[in-house]
Amino acid sequence: IDCFEKGGLTSATIMPTMPALDAAVAYARANPRFSFGVHLTYVGDGIELPILPPSEVPDLCDKNGKLMPSQLGRLKGLFRRTSIDQIAKETEAQITRIRDLGVPISHVDSHGHMHKYHPYRQALKRVLPKFGITKVRSVQDLYLQKPLKSPNFWLGPHWKRVLDRMFTTTDHLFLPRSAFDLDWTATLLKLPITGTIEFGLHPGTTEQWRIEEHRDAILLAQRAREQGHALISWKEL
Repeated sequence: IDCFEKGGLTSATIMPTMPALDAAVAYARANPRFSFGVHLTYVGDGIELPILPPSEVPDLCDKNGKLMPSQLGRLKGLFRRTSIDQIAKETEAQITRIRDLGVPISHVDSHGHMHKYHPYRQALKRVLPKFGITKVRSVQDLYLQKPLKSPNFWLGPHWKRVLDRMFTTTDHLFLPRSAFDLDWTATLLKLPITGTIEFGLHPGTTEQWRIEEHRDAILLAQRAREQGHALISWKEL
């Protein structure tokens, strides 16, 4: 909220089952000048739950009924070992929850960026038309330092091409956590990049990396405006 109020963000996505849901929804409904989407949540870190009963989406859950760990989810997604039907059912339930709380949905992305994997893409292709949603986050293609050990670096171009064909999305995506750069906002804005760029940020007030992204969101927006760039929201894309 601080980043929105200080001009550092234009859009955000909401996780449908987390404790601050009511606060996020209240802010979104009160601030229609910004755009809000759904941060589809298929994996977790020990506290995330599905909306549907775990017995209906066992492929997404661990033995305790919590959403499976991120790394396991990525492996299952990569090797297409997650039920598209179950993903689609949970996707529809999550989008329905945010819609029914009165938030106009501009786009979707996903926790852990799971939607780049085949089963999740197919589920989105099946579900999103029911809600009139056409806009989906792309895959990171901008790096200041090449993460050569990351599967996303090598497979990302393929995933990006597929998502670009299936949905409306930005020309580029940059996630600062991959940069490991002390002043990435200035460095990135010097690159000869054309088109639209989404900067995926995770601002916060407790963990140090989130504090840094909180600061950088506001700084990036300020520098971009000074250089004549237009800051748009997802609903304007």
